[in-house]
Amino acid sequence: MKFLAVFLLTLSLVATSSFAVSLNPPLVLSVQEYEGTMSSDDFDYNERSEADLSVFKPLIGVVSFMLVIFGFSWGVLGAKELTDGGDDGGAMIGEGLGITVLGGLGMYWAF
Repeated sequence: MKFLAVFLLTLSLVATSSFAVSLNPPLVLSVQEYEGTMSSDDFDYNERSEADLSVFKPLIGVVSFMLVIFGFSWGVLGAKELTDGGDDGGAMIGEGLGITVLGGLGMYWAF
């Protein structure tokens, strides 16, 4: 039975690799030559995008900071619960670390 499973797996891998389409786009799609001189009008960029001017970024930053503090506190309470012999200490530590990381990512995005 194991032989049949290995044979089918090998057959499926060989079949998919021989008919597979490359998911990576070619590096050079087309080459166009630019004739003329370049001026500052050719470059259109903004110093700050409109997404950076959002009113919600400071609010999300404050909420994320509060999440970091809450998650760290929850992890410390979980460590105390674990040393006292409680059953839920490991889960509390994991939850606290997860909330701390989530708040840290929110702070990174906001600021």
